[in-house]
Amino acid sequence: MALKEASYPVDAQGRPDLRYYTDPLEYYIAMYERHLDTLAGKKGVGYEIDLAFSRRVHGMWGLIAKRAAAAPYALGLLGHSVPEAREDGAAILAELGRDEVVVDKLIESLMSETDTTAKDSIILALGRLKNKKAIPFLAALIRDAATDGDTKWAAVESLGLIVRKRFLKQENPVEAAMTWIDNHSWGNQ
Repeated sequence: MALKEASYPVDAQGRPDLRYYTDPLEYYIAMYERHLDTLAGKKGVGYEIDLAFSRRVHGMWGLIAKRAAAAPYALGLLGHSVPEAREDGAAILAELGRDEVVVDKLIESLMSETDTTAKDSIILALGRLKNKKAIPFLAALIRDAATDGDTKWAAVESLGLIVRKRFLKQENPVEAAMTWIDNHSWGNQ
């Protein structure tokens, strides 16, 4: 069984045309929740891996298509017990816009996140939102020797997006980011 959304046209990057996601917000929330129920092995749901993944992807695109109306649900995902839901919440919020409340909630979630993949998703979302509030938190991660390598790399990438520097194009991206941090008084905050 395939979802009707699987037939929606996509661009060269694989992004669907969001104009096709015309069902109500509740439909996409239910679709995403069904994906989570499948992951949890909820009784009566069954384990349909391909369908579950399709529900995840199209549920997220549907939420993104609903814009601001989906923000409360996406913010709620940041506190979900399933790390994958926290990752998806960050990804949805990154697509929704630059609202200060969203940025604050992402920063708050970053500070308490323990799952590396979810943390990296939050960091990348902050970079895509390009809000300077995130700079001290990204700087702290970049400076911290205990920060996981992928997480540090995500923080460097996100910092570059915010400050419009191509650290990843440098010979040593982490060192270039630390130099920028030092030169802009973010290293001591």
